[in-house]
Amino acid sequence: MERAAEFGIKWSEEHGQILQDAVDKIFNKEVGIEGLEFSFTIADPMLEGCPLIGCSTGFGTLCGYQMHEIVGRNCRFLVEPVPDELVNDKVRRISREYCAAIVESRNYTIPDEDREPWMPPDRHSDDGIFCVQTNSRKDGTLFKNMFYLKKIDIGDHPYIIGLQSELADDDLVQAANDACRLLDSHMWEVERTLGKFYWISTAMRRQEENEPSDGFNPDLPE
Repeated sequence: MERAAEFGIKWSEEHGQILQDAVDKIFNKEVGIEGLEFSFTIADPMLEGCPLIGCSTGFGTLCGYQMHEIVGRNCRFLVEPVPDELVNDKVRRISREYCAAIVESRNYTIPDEDREPWMPPDRHSDDGIFCVQTNSRKDGTLFKNMFYLKKIDIGDHPYIIGLQSELADDDLVQAANDACRLLDSHMWEVERTLGKFYWISTAMRRQEENEPSDGFNPDLPE
């Protein structure tokens, strides 16, 4: 957890729960999101393998791992147990390209030929990426994970924050549309909430000019 310490704290279950409470408060304001639950991760692309340095407790609930089993690992540990025929190699490539672009201080846009119908139109190159990938929980059960990755800067160091939601198999396209819309419309609130933990410089949406109060006033443990 060395990078988590450099990030400003030694990441703990308590920090993860505070962050999850904030995420739940933001998304529970939305009508019509039955069956969609959201979690949050923070990764460091400047470290080898782009490991996770923190996450909300909901991410552990999603994947079945404990906090100490998550922090310090790349998210591919959720993909590696998945049968090859169920892994979306295009998504793996896009994720690697996005991380590489951040390390090299380049903007990244998903190529037109790799875009999916449910992805939001007219994305700006600094607005991150949306992907859906088959993941494996600790107990071996498989699930469809939609994730929204976006770069933030803390001080002069880039990090990748992620919002995740499990998608139902019965109507994947509709579920992807719903989750994508919610993640897109609320990422700026999550960024602002994280900013109450740390000093963040990031390309936040213009929506912030009309930001509502989320009622969140974290009191972080030392």
